[in-house]
Amino acid sequence: MKSSLIPEKPILVYPGLAATLGLEESVLLSVLTDLASQAQTAQSNGFEWATISADRLRAAVPFWQDQDLVRVCNSLHGKGVLLVGSARFGEHGEFRFAFNERLASQHHTGHTQTRGQPQVQPRPQPGLQHIGPQWQPDHHTLAQLAQHNIPESFARQQVPEFITYWRERGEAQRSWGAKFLQHVIRQWRQYEAQLHRQQKANEMLASWRPSDETIETLETNLGIKREFLEDIIAEFVVFWRERGEAAENWDSKFIAHATREWRRFCERQNQQDQGSLMHDNWRPSPDAMEMLTVHSGVRSEFCEDAIPEFVFYWKDVGDAHKNWNAKFVQHVRLQWKKFQSALEHSTDPKPIPVDWQPSEDVYDVLRLANIDLRFAHGLIPEFVIYWRDSNQLHTSWNTRFLQHAKREWARQHGQANASNGTPQQRSTRDISLEEELSDRSWAY
Repeated sequence: MKSSLIPEKPILVYPGLAATLGLEESVLLSVLTDLASQAQTAQSNGFEWATISADRLRAAVPFWQDQDLVRVCNSLHGKGVLLVGSARFGEHGEFRFAFNERLASQHHTGHTQTRGQPQVQPRPQPGLQHIGPQWQPDHHTLAQLAQHNIPESFARQQVPEFITYWRERGEAQRSWGAKFLQHVIRQWRQYEAQLHRQQKANEMLASWRPSDETIETLETNLGIKREFLEDIIAEFVVFWRERGEAAENWDSKFIAHATREWRRFCERQNQQDQGSLMHDNWRPSPDAMEMLTVHSGVRSEFCEDAIPEFVFYWKDVGDAHKNWNAKFVQHVRLQWKKFQSALEHSTDPKPIPVDWQPSEDVYDVLRLANIDLRFAHGLIPEFVIYWRDSNQLHTSWNTRFLQHAKREWARQHGQANASNGTPQQRSTRDISLEEELSDRSWAY
């Protein structure tokens, strides 16, 4: 039985090899082995080199990009499995490689052999030497590289390729350290230039927009409205341009950003639907104030005075409401009605007015007590002056005045007990205003 989903030739992956080298390395090694068996090969320095077109290798592994092939090739090269020609994959139309396995029928004698035609390596001139297979840069060369800010790890990665290239060419040099220094500096500059180009390509542009596929995915799969997505694009671009970072896939970052912002937006909407708590800085809206002052005839000062009490009460209760303005309008209207109905008989403490006069009810009580009304009327100025100077508040000035008038009447008309030596109480006319005001017995 064969599935219609597998129309192509399979790639063999060996479990033991994958466990040793890595899965990607094992896959590429298997593909290169298959391609090498069909490619033109040439023997050189004890290795059999194969040359294939770059497009052929791309077609064999369509699931990889060029940078992936370069990365896996470098990994195999660093692990001593694969030898790569002087040109890395993607730099030319062809890719030259060899497996790091010497031919059993050859011993390295300095000869390079192509199929059917051996080539003799020239003898080195005096003072020159060929590079050996175990050559390594000395400390002096590495120190010079450090002066160019080139990491030692990067330099040592270039050693196998450097040795392979010059052993293939068969040339001799007076100083391989100097040659290696030039080679590594050139490779490092190419590496930095490639990184710079890649970073520039991946930087956030001011004109960036997510792809249509990304917008459609967010709308269809996550239910995010297109208007919401359009609103957050500019914010997303500005944020990443200010940070100056680069990313390989900005659409993926935008999907994560849009998902997070949409979730926050929905949470805020749910909180508004469920009502909000009262806070210290709450104030009624202009529409609510207009409804109270214009349409209900409530004084604006009365409304302003009601705000702190309203905020304090509902903060203390801790309830949440959808419309605090409607709650406030209802509260002020009720308080205004109570204020108007109790305006004449208020129980709230208040200072005595400058033109205060006792009510008719007070005079009725004085008549019942047989107190002269002209006497009582004469007490009003001193009574008003005292309480205005004291700046105290009381709920009923009528009650205070009745108590004062009764005490003063009793003081004037009380008779002394001669037998007990009790002096007769003095009249208010005999008592100075200073003494009268300092006597607070009637004030309690």
